[in-house]
Amino acid sequence: MLPGCLRCLGFADEVIVALDDRTTDRSAEIAESAMAVVLPVHFTNFSDLKNAGLKKARGQWVLIVDADERVTRTLADEIGHALERTASAFRIPRKNYFFGQEMRAGAWERERPVRLFRRGEAEFVGDVHEQLHLANGANHVDTLSNPLIHFSHRSIAQSLRKTIMYGELQAAELLRAGAPKVTWRTYFRVIGREFVRRMVLHRGYRDGTVGVIEAIYQPFSLFTVYVRLWELQHSPPLDVVYERLDQEAAGRANER
Repeated sequence: MLPGCLRCLGFADEVIVALDDRTTDRSAEIAESAMAVVLPVHFTNFSDLKNAGLKKARGQWVLIVDADERVTRTLADEIGHALERTASAFRIPRKNYFFGQEMRAGAWERERPVRLFRRGEAEFVGDVHEQLHLANGANHVDTLSNPLIHFSHRSIAQSLRKTIMYGELQAAELLRAGAPKVTWRTYFRVIGREFVRRMVLHRGYRDGTVGVIEAIYQPFSLFTVYVRLWELQHSPPLDVVYERLDQEAAGRANER
């Protein structure tokens, strides 16, 4: 997804690609061929990755773009004019495409993350689904009109891989935050609340088959997070449990 992203950033004075230093594909080569600065970062979480890019930046303003996002010409033009305003940061609406279809319901149409801000006045916090924390002085936040295009959830295989990666990080974050003990009731509460929010409150069914897929898949993603959290909370750890079960099985075999 990186080449398409970089092709849309010709208006920027500098482009910095923060890259997991364990990456073995052609990402670094692709970024360098687009005249971008490649910044290898040992990945710990998404906030640290983006904050490393912020520290490397030299411009007065910073625009954060993920590899699966596209900056249209109209948005680039609006950004150029917006920098003349007095605002310290700007929210940018996102137009989400899942499984090749634009999402118009299910809460996806409400996304307006802060992505454009003055350098040195913000940093990212959180391990996964990171949030931008603005400095006290950066309290004037405006909103742009043109959307950032987001090409996500391109296939069920990609979605499952992403769920596993995000789930591991999010469960660890919840554990460190002292999340309550996961019980069987937790799953019904988490899954039910998320399904009602997306399918009923935000009428995800209006997006047809893809909307229904997402209204079911997002609660499933949360389910995997809380199963992983349950595993992390399990005492004794599950690997210890299986080691004991292995020993017991070996003992019964020897009794024969």
